Amino acid sequence: MGLTAIECPDGVCHSHHGGHAVDRSTMEHLLAEHGREWCERLAERIYEMSVDTFSQNVMPSLHAAGWQRRHLDWEFKLREMDSEPDRTLVDGIINATESFLRSSEVHRLFIQELVQGTFDEASDDHLRAEAVRHLIEKEILTLLKENRAELMDRLTSRIMEPAGGQVERAQKAASEGVMEVERLLCNHTESL
Repeated sequence: MGLTAIECPDGVCHSHHGGHAVDRSTMEHLLAEHGREWCERLAERIYEMSVDTFSQNVMPSLHAAGWQRRHLDWEFKLREMDSEPDRTLVDGIINATESFLRSSEVHRLFIQELVQGTFDEASDDHLRAEAVRHLIEKEILTLLKENRAELMDRLTSRIMEPAGGQVERAQKAASEGVMEVERLLCNHTESL
């Protein structure tokens, strides 16, 4: 299931992970009344507040010698290695996590997925999701499998120059690219 602020089993909507109980039709009416733009603004504001709280409260703990950092040191044996490259990698991952959360693209995708998922969950009509699932599983993935050899040949030839003329390198990159697209499609189907 994709991101959603509510879960509506058996026609009763609950806030994500429990609490509150609202009839599906009441929730659907409320969402229609507020509109998608209002829901997006609300989700954006909550996201911004969450990232700010994370940055103000969690990030300093990860950088300081608090329990979180001691746990990382213990779990990954960082103290035993006492390695500058290891500490550089840890600090880099901590900083990249904050950058990821502050990224405008991640922010936009999160809001888009959350609001779409919430509207979809409140709706009793799941026909669109079924059509997308069928299209991916029965059509697109089947086409990729049936035409894999031709696709790999075309893709390999198109990336020969960036691969420095190395056929094996281009073939490996083409294969990894096709597998990544297949994973993305499968992940999207599972999120519906």
